[in-house]
Amino acid sequence: MSKKLYLMGKSGAGKTAIGLAFSLLWKERGNKVGFFKPKTAGNSLQQNHDADIMLFKQVLNMPWEPERMGPLSQESTYIFGQSDHSRLFVNKMVEVLDDCFKEISDNVDITLIEGSSSPSICFSISLDDFSLAKKWKCPVIYITSLRRDNDLDEILFYNNYIQAKGLYLIGNILNDVSPEKMDKVRNVYAPIMKEKGYTVLGIIPSNPLTSFPTVAEYQKALQGEILTGEENMGAIVEGIEIGAMTTEGALRYLRRGLNKAVITGGDRSDMALCALESSTSVLILTGGLYPDVRVISQASEKGIPVILVHYDTYTAINMLQGIAKQIRPDDTESINLIKNEVSRHCRWEKIDEEMHSYSICTERKNNNS
Repeated sequence: MSKKLYLMGKSGAGKTAIGLAFSLLWKERGNKVGFFKPKTAGNSLQQNHDADIMLFKQVLNMPWEPERMGPLSQESTYIFGQSDHSRLFVNKMVEVLDDCFKEISDNVDITLIEGSSSPSICFSISLDDFSLAKKWKCPVIYITSLRRDNDLDEILFYNNYIQAKGLYLIGNILNDVSPEKMDKVRNVYAPIMKEKGYTVLGIIPSNPLTSFPTVAEYQKALQGEILTGEENMGAIVEGIEIGAMTTEGALRYLRRGLNKAVITGGDRSDMALCALESSTSVLILTGGLYPDVRVISQASEKGIPVILVHYDTYTAINMLQGIAKQIRPDDTESINLIKNEVSRHCRWEKIDEEMHSYSICTERKNNNS
């Protein structure tokens, strides 16, 4: 009897990390696990090398081709009219999804499905996460990070909608909770969710090793030129500071942030030198302007990467919005840490029991129909 689980949540919530931890824990218990990501963020249907798919394929040694594990690109779906051609196009996508899903789910004990960067993507053509979970009869776990009160409103809304669509919601995992938010999440948010009738399956604290992106991921997003500090591209980046003020008081301002990226114009050598005197993981110079030799010399001495980009500061900031930690298949330290954190902080037995019970109920309904 094959079991399924659909993970929903917005981009950056940690679906991939938690799904990988689930899969490793299931594998330790002797289960054969399959991974399916119906809609990827790539723009090629033929050469789909989605990072999440490659992560699961390599870490769990999965046999399927990447294009079968993630058959559709969400960028390839668009609305072009109400004609029969549109309906035929959608029907073809449904056939592809069903075929790939069946190939994986029929040959494993548990199939993990990872939702899109937002559950609503492709809602206009009924290929959103809610519709697919209902089509494939999958129980759902919703994953989110609670950073402000509006996030609680959103998770309650999604919980309500999931149940209104007739889906079976196992519960919620509140992920990447900062130390300063932990008390409020446990003693305010979680009780409100329980009062509304929704289950909290786990509250996972943030960890710099698994929560924050690295300098290398910033460089990849910006496609910038590395001027120095290549040996420390693995350093974590906990925040971004903009060096646009005058140098008077700048050092005091910059010292407030730890392990940060400082973005400033390449012609602002004064600001760049101030940034190098504080806890800076990477210095990003904009405008395509090479800095004073003193900046490179001091950064090289301290081992701080300096990246030059040809964009203006505003564009560079926008390009870095939403960037998240990307787990690499060879990063065994982070992978083991994530697995241990999920095992420790999630109600693992309840999740397993709920999946099993749902599978039995679904099988009985199919036999009686």
